[in-house]
Amino acid sequence: MSTLAPELPLEPRESFADDLAGMGSYFIDPEGAAKRAFRKWFWIGPLIVVSIVAIITQLVRLPITQQVMETMAPPNGLSPEQWEKQTQVSLMVQHIFVWCSPILVLVIYAIQTVILLAMSSILTVNAKFRSLFNIVAGCSLITALEAIASVVVLRMKAPVASLAELKPPLGLDIFLPEGANKVVLGLCSYASIFNLWWIVMIVLVLAAAFRISKGKAFAIVLPWILLSLVFIVIGAVFTPSQS
Repeated sequence: MSTLAPELPLEPRESFADDLAGMGSYFIDPEGAAKRAFRKWFWIGPLIVVSIVAIITQLVRLPITQQVMETMAPPNGLSPEQWEKQTQVSLMVQHIFVWCSPILVLVIYAIQTVILLAMSSILTVNAKFRSLFNIVAGCSLITALEAIASVVVLRMKAPVASLAELKPPLGLDIFLPEGANKVVLGLCSYASIFNLWWIVMIVLVLAAAFRISKGKAFAIVLPWILLSLVFIVIGAVFTPSQS
């Protein structure tokens, strides 16, 4: 039998300006964030903010990435000419991705929402796509903060010498020695204050929005957490570490 979740009453004023003003609730106020989960267009504000942050942070990263790729030694198995061509293609693709950020953000929102919706159905939680989409969008503001922090740390570092250094440590990986196992590095990098913050907030918002236990809310989010871990570990394993 489904767990019926009476929708929380909307706040009296429902407008785009009010939605923008209310985005801050997704950082510290699960109950306030849960109320906005049932609005029709709340997701637009977070999409705009996250897309702008993604474009700006990637534009800041691109010159650093280009400098690293043009000065580092070619990875094993590649001649200088092959590495030069690969660098040109990689930079061109990254430029395209920068301006496609709004579309990519929407796709990520949709994938997360589908996973949460499927888990909600399995766990008999009466959640709708729109409300889950709003929650995913709101919580993505936390990951936008992580992107900003990463760029700030990157700019403060000494000249970057390798592709691995383009992702500064923000989690437990900060305690790992140089040359640490890449799988361990990937797992530890996920344990950042921003990822933990995101997990806590989305669990609390889901629990508040659908009147379910925090354990059930965590179970809804768990598949996405595990999928994220897999991709982070894969990224760490295949990132060249030599300068």
